[in-house]
Amino acid sequence: MTDNTAPSWQQLLDLVTQLDSGSYDSASITFGDVSVQFSRSGTFSAPVRTAPEPSVGADNDPVQNASAATSADPTGTIIFSPMIGVFYRCPSPGEPPFVEPGARVKSETIIGIIEVMKLMNPVSAGVDGTLTSFLVRDHEQVEYGQALAVVAEAGTP
Repeated sequence: MTDNTAPSWQQLLDLVTQLDSGSYDSASITFGDVSVQFSRSGTFSAPVRTAPEPSVGADNDPVQNASAATSADPTGTIIFSPMIGVFYRCPSPGEPPFVEPGARVKSETIIGIIEVMKLMNPVSAGVDGTLTSFLVRDHEQVEYGQALAVVAEAGTP
């Protein structure tokens, strides 16, 4: 694909077939405005970044607007969405959440799943610490790179 147009579904399927025959564990490919991530292991960790100090009083501040957030201060490590989809805190309807705010988590602890085209993709904490809050609601549509939750890393005040 040499032009900047979005790939067709057939081109994406061809690419998946090619990657499936390789020894890659994960791959990320961008075509213009379309970004595709593949993972053989079934997990694709979100980028983990340290949260900046929050801005206070902004009407479009996601921290203030997310009713599921249990803390107005997102100081800590933010877990970002690795993909576009619907975020779920529970493994299936009627079951308890993977984790609740206040729970100790390890980097590999699953904090939720993102559904994309009927495929459930686990989201791990990425760091050891205490999950302080969720910044999105259960069953909420999320975007790539959107802040999902905050973890106070182990050893930090």
